[in-house]
Amino acid sequence: MRRSAILLSALCLAAPLAAQTAQVARPSDLLVAPGGRSIGSVQAGVALRQGSRRAGATTVTLEGWIESAKVAGRRDSFPQSIAAGGTVRVRARAAGDARIVGALVGGAGIRVLERRGTWSRIRRTGWVPTSALAAGRTRAEAAAAGPVGRPETATATATAPATVPEVEVPARPGILGAVRAPKRATLHAAPLPAADAPPVATLPAGASMVEMARDRGWVKVRVEGWIPETDIVPADSSFTEGLRAVDLRVDAARVRGRIVRWDVQAISLQKADPLRRGLEPDEPYLLALGPAGENVVLYLAVPSALLAEARALPPMSDLRITARVRLGRSEPTGAPILDLLTLTRR
Repeated sequence: MRRSAILLSALCLAAPLAAQTAQVARPSDLLVAPGGRSIGSVQAGVALRQGSRRAGATTVTLEGWIESAKVAGRRDSFPQSIAAGGTVRVRARAAGDARIVGALVGGAGIRVLERRGTWSRIRRTGWVPTSALAAGRTRAEAAAAGPVGRPETATATATAPATVPEVEVPARPGILGAVRAPKRATLHAAPLPAADAPPVATLPAGASMVEMARDRGWVKVRVEGWIPETDIVPADSSFTEGLRAVDLRVDAARVRGRIVRWDVQAISLQKADPLRRGLEPDEPYLLALGPAGENVVLYLAVPSALLAEARALPPMSDLRITARVRLGRSEPTGAPILDLLTLTRR
């Protein structure tokens, strides 16, 4: 009788467990909210844990492995983030040749679940169009297409073998691959008729790019190239041009979270002691002077993604940095504390 009760309980739980998992039917952007900005993408054929639905969109959880060097410090409510500077591919296993399950853009908040060698297993929840998810998926089908949670480990079920090998789902031709424009092409901001979608750039004939997704006869691409650093500023709306170190110390509450781009001089890489309030114990930081023309003592908190680069700096290096203000005035010294986002030797 007891055995029957246990079996009945397991059968009752099977439907909710199956409903929690969905397969991505077509490549799709991963959004911060329904209709919101994109923080990455998910691949067709990947099994994802799904949650609530709203306004034609469903929450899904992307888990997988990225190189630990691509993990940066906290961002908004997330303990870690993707290092700035490009899109990072998320893989099913901790290996460079493992299946790509999605991608995340620089600055996207994440949670690191574990580390293995030079790889980190990460998690990020976002929104995808409900129409991009396959309906009627069973738990056994989810195991066959690729497990959720720990991508490298299959989940055993009552009807599946104890070990389910990872099944490689062929990517849609061209997705996350290199493509080329055989003639001059215009890059638009959205997959809409050309008359409605504002142009953002013109690509010369022969330009190479990376395909990210397809939608209604349009292809989302990533173009890589080089422009002078002086021609760009951070796209983050919290960037404030002309913000000075004295502004941080005078109006500390107002400037918290703002992004600055400064020329500074890095004196040395140090580890925070308990007296440096506002820094975590043993948190690495660059002791610096800046910005140019002010020479205020600064504490520049170094994320793990920039630590190797910071260690390689010779003393008194001249840098151009972008950083987010953590504290405009710290105790006991009064030095501003900033979270480094990028650093470039001048």
